Amino acid sequence: MKFKSLTKIFLFVMVSALFSCSSSEDNGNGGGTPDGPTSISVSASALFVDFGTDVDFTVTTNEGTNVTSTSTIMVDGTAITGNSYNAPSTGEYTVTATFEDLTSSSITVNVLPIIVDIDVQTAQTSYNLGERIDFRVMAVDNDGNEIDVTNASEVVISGSESYNTGNIVIPGVIGDVEAYATFDTFTSDPKTVNVADNGNTPGSFTKKALIEDFTGTWCGWCPRVSQGIELCLDASDNVVPIGVHIGDFMENSYGNQIANSFGVNSFPTAYINRSAEWAYPENSNVNQVTSQATGTTQNGIAINSAIKGRDLSFIVSAGFGQNVNGARVVVFLLENGISANQANYTNFYGGADPIPNFIHDHVLRYSFTSVMGDAVPAGQASAGNSYRLKYDYELPTNVIGDPTQVEIVAMILDSNGDLINVNVTKAGEWTDFN
Repeated sequence: MKFKSLTKIFLFVMVSALFSCSSSEDNGNGGGTPDGPTSISVSASALFVDFGTDVDFTVTTNEGTNVTSTSTIMVDGTAITGNSYNAPSTGEYTVTATFEDLTSSSITVNVLPIIVDIDVQTAQTSYNLGERIDFRVMAVDNDGNEIDVTNASEVVISGSESYNTGNIVIPGVIGDVEAYATFDTFTSDPKTVNVADNGNTPGSFTKKALIEDFTGTWCGWCPRVSQGIELCLDASDNVVPIGVHIGDFMENSYGNQIANSFGVNSFPTAYINRSAEWAYPENSNVNQVTSQATGTTQNGIAINSAIKGRDLSFIVSAGFGQNVNGARVVVFLLENGISANQANYTNFYGGADPIPNFIHDHVLRYSFTSVMGDAVPAGQASAGNSYRLKYDYELPTNVIGDPTQVEIVAMILDSNGDLINVNVTKAGEWTDFN
């Protein structure tokens, strides 16, 4: 199999155009007669070749006569037999020719490495539940060099689960996971890693704050809360906003359920940590949010995800540093970058009404659990334990417009439905407990 790069093709075209794969020298060592040739040139069938490829040389006089059969061809100063050469290794080779008492100018033949095998590699041989396994496909050339060709390869993974997320997988059960890869005409040997449940649950977690913003494109005062959310995100990395749309094309049953549970009947309305309404004017009360996103707490969330096309796989780990009675877990799917005109009665965003092509981020699109949380099984919400939820989900086109704009939000609630902690990650990325 031959592995050609754009660089090689470019160089080949340039050098071919400039030198036509040949070189000549008038009178060589001063030989020749007025009635015979005064110079010779040597040319190659190619100046850039893959390792293992024969290069054929031709010797021609300045009169156009082919004198290859009666010439001596030198490669790096050593005469070869005949006019064909197969280099023993990669690199540059200097070629000259002599005919009678004439010597040509030199040409350079570049012998390039080729791929001879591919190998599937991982950073570790064993992983814990909740960790991502990144299978990399490395092409090995004849010089022993490795080239990462993962993005151009097909990775096939098998185990106790089905995976559709390419070379990155998030295992949800213990056991072996095996992968092999194909690249061009090559197929690798299988690579097996073991998945165990040996992870440690921290006793302390970064405390984060949740904003649930009840909004709509028709709501002229809602940009005030949008501005407040932007200020919160500027002030803290530990604020997680969710846009719950009511009465516009982004509305869905999940948002309606949350609004009904909170008794929302005016807009805008925003809740912090599912326990307190964000005080008006929200953009002037940023501290009410950010003060809830400082320090540590004894329980937290980690999210690890992989995505290929519209196939999303992720695992949510709810870590408990203390026992929690009546704990519940909520898992949402959000989408960023949704463009729509937004009514605006404020002076924010230039004061335009409507704001054209306003970008709506963190929009609630789907819930994997009850919007008020699924109960953590008895005994799982205990100190030192991590309770895990694994999801494999094909993003529907009627739910998610752009799979690259997806976020996953997960939260732990107490028995009263108030927030204990929350976390967020972009699809295809991960965020640990802290």
